[in-house]
Amino acid sequence: MSDLDTPQECLKAYEDGLPGWQLNMRENTEFLATQKYQYFSEPNIRGAGIGKRALLWQYAKKLDDKCFTEAQTTGDCVSHGSRNARDITRAVEILVKKEPEDWFKMGATEPTYGARGHGGQGMSPGRASRFERDVGFLARHKYEGVVDLSKYKASIGHNWGPRGVPENVQELCRENKVGVITQVRTQEELMDAMFNGYAAHSGQYASWSTGSNSKGVHGRTPGGWNHDMCICGYDDSKEIFPFRVWMIVNSWGGWNQKPSGWPKEYGPWIPGMILTSGDDFNVCVESGDCWVYGSIDGYPPQKLPDYGTVGLLRHD
Repeated sequence: MSDLDTPQECLKAYEDGLPGWQLNMRENTEFLATQKYQYFSEPNIRGAGIGKRALLWQYAKKLDDKCFTEAQTTGDCVSHGSRNARDITRAVEILVKKEPEDWFKMGATEPTYGARGHGGQGMSPGRASRFERDVGFLARHKYEGVVDLSKYKASIGHNWGPRGVPENVQELCRENKVGVITQVRTQEELMDAMFNGYAAHSGQYASWSTGSNSKGVHGRTPGGWNHDMCICGYDDSKEIFPFRVWMIVNSWGGWNQKPSGWPKEYGPWIPGMILTSGDDFNVCVESGDCWVYGSIDGYPPQKLPDYGTVGLLRHD
């Protein structure tokens, strides 16, 4: 297919059946079988997220205002969803957990999509997870003599699909890996994960409205999209809405309208973000393809001569 030039074209392509997310239980089962921890079920923090609020996307935006601004132009939504979850977790590790890492730059999507194993559209999250754990990931950067990933270019990942990611690119990826990727099966597990700083992405067959419903949030619509998106926040406090809400970062750019109930307490709304109720969100965990990202092996602090500089540096 040709590139999708506008958010409206992307929306229509998904409504017409573009296969972005592919449920592949075999790949999921094979990936989980190689994990020490298959599911996010931590006894020490069980129930910690209930009644709380976690607006995790704000950490990534604080480090890099370019986060969540890329609009996909082909069926590579799984790589966008996983990249956004990965970047959010990295940002929390740097800003909150004070891990000695450098943000460097936002993540790239092309290596993950290039590992999908076929020449068509779409990918299973289980296969993406296996690549990012076992091989790794790269940043939005020009790797001299290897590949230029400084700007999103869907054709790179698309063209790698039939043959796989080139070995010299994989060699670079191996410097940065996702240490732990676990599956969540309930909203309660996901709230525990997010309250402790772990973002997620999920693939599901579902769709949401472009405008608000009577509750001031985006509601589910008939039909659906085979689509993967990053889950970037939730609010179960009942202080603003009388029901649980979830925030989902889409990868189509400004395809929808700001929800009428968006409160100032959440900070600036990201164009394309979905704000939805817990009831409508549940499909994202019931699908069996919701993945939490943790323990990112990111970029070491830049080594500089000692000129009195203290702390981590941001690179543009």
